[in-house]
Amino acid sequence: MDRGNVFSGGAFRVTVYATLVLAIVFVLTAVAGYRYLQEEQYGQVRARAEPVIGMYRSIYSQGGDAAVAAYLGKTASRAEVLSVRDASDTRIGGGFDLSMPVAGWHVRQVPTGAEGQSEPYYLRAEQIGSHRFVIGEALAPLQRVEFIFIRTLMSIGALLALAFVALGYLTSRSVQGKLEQMGRALQRFAGGETDVRLPVAAANDQVDRIAQTMNDQLDRLSALMAETRASAVAISHDLKRPLARSLLGMEHALMQAEQGHLPQATLEDIHVELTNLNGIFDAILRIARIDADQGVFQPQQVDLVALVRDIAETYQVVAEESGQTMTLELPEAARLDVRGDARMLTQMLANLLQNAVTHGRDDTHITLRLSDTAQGPLIEVADTGPGIAKADQARVFDAFFRAEQARSTGGNGLGLTLVKSVADRHGATITLADNAPGLRVAVAFVPVIDRVTHAC
Repeated sequence: MDRGNVFSGGAFRVTVYATLVLAIVFVLTAVAGYRYLQEEQYGQVRARAEPVIGMYRSIYSQGGDAAVAAYLGKTASRAEVLSVRDASDTRIGGGFDLSMPVAGWHVRQVPTGAEGQSEPYYLRAEQIGSHRFVIGEALAPLQRVEFIFIRTLMSIGALLALAFVALGYLTSRSVQGKLEQMGRALQRFAGGETDVRLPVAAANDQVDRIAQTMNDQLDRLSALMAETRASAVAISHDLKRPLARSLLGMEHALMQAEQGHLPQATLEDIHVELTNLNGIFDAILRIARIDADQGVFQPQQVDLVALVRDIAETYQVVAEESGQTMTLELPEAARLDVRGDARMLTQMLANLLQNAVTHGRDDTHITLRLSDTAQGPLIEVADTGPGIAKADQARVFDAFFRAEQARSTGGNGLGLTLVKSVADRHGATITLADNAPGLRVAVAFVPVIDRVTHAC
């Protein structure tokens, strides 16, 4: 596994960004916390100093400078009292010899040894009578607390950052592993192994859901490829027969010509074969253009009543010539409109009726029915012919498929494929059902909201 791909993975980058945001938040928190802790500690120093100052002010108010001097002489100085100097600026109390003007609280370096050593103190000078007190505390203990606070905060932040980066690396590595498996599976699929599918883990994360979606698409693609291969075989088979018969006919015609005979009948047979072959190519092109919508679909308002009535007049004659009968059933409405292409719809009905005539017996009765249902216009072509076996009904719309009982009759196996393409282009649903006996084909259209209906 390429580590560069892992580090450039989205999960790792997001984790790094989150870690940077966390680091910024920690730094801001450390600064704010440090300032708050420092102010709190200074406040505590001031709170401890105020009672001491108040005590000396009370002593001074009761006995003046003498009482303050006497108290300093009798007792040890409080820890908060760093230095006390009298009116002559002589140190008379405290552990440090400090001389500074009266001022508010501030931080100052205080000498603590003979070798020039000093420490920071938080202190202030207070004038009580003729004595000047310097009161405060060393900052070293306070700074140790601040250092522990900062160190603890930074340690927690560093551990969290390391944990985040490690988690991001492991997550990115897992995602990268899945993507590489998907890539290898897709390469095998592209290499012809159409039964290969992408691995889907039980975690069902985003990658797994994408893999499942891609597997669904691969299933459809595999079925389409299988259907395409089957269609190619069927096309080759159906085209080979008329071509072979045409070639044999040409050879026979040449032989007749060499023998001095007129090959008129043979040439007519060849013409029929080539005409059928041309019809197959025309049907294939029409289906392809309809499916691809290459400008052949020109929707407009189509009156199904008029369209069905016109085509019924034609096929009633065709049925009678084949020894069959045909009836037409129309709705009470004078018009029943759909949005579609009149030429395509006419072709669709012609194919359905021609199938019924072609595959029916002499006594077959055909019913062409147009209904105005609550779900929309419904066209039905029902016949009392041999019908289609239930097992074959799912495949009759496949190109070049011909049921066993239909192989002895004419046709190229593209008629119902064209019907399905036209129905799909119009958003219509086509279903097959047993007519007991025979077959009933129903084409249900989507209702047109602004359709025009008039009572007879």
